[in-house]
Amino acid sequence: MATEYTWSFSNFEVDSENKVKTIHWSYDAVDGEHSGRMYGSCGVNEEKDFDTITKAEVVSIVLGEQDQTEDELKANLDIQIANSKAPETVSKTKEF
Repeated sequence: MATEYTWSFSNFEVDSENKVKTIHWSYDAVDGEHSGRMYGSCGVNEEKDFDTITKAEVVSIVLGEQDQTEDELKANLDIQIANSKAPETVSKTKEF
């Protein structure tokens, strides 16, 4: 099964003129029952109107603020999935 990558934008903070000031985002990867996630928020330095901003523009802004390419983010998510499939450590609890 191929890994599926999905951008999500849970919230946009806008000013009184409807200009986007902050983007809250997540980038998710799913491979069967395994998944990875990166998330954060970033400020917007450009004049972008909330009603007309496109997904491509939002992704470009987020990537610019992360100082990483989308391929680099995918590589990070792939590592998360690989670690999920074959964890180096596991958590255990024990009651005494």
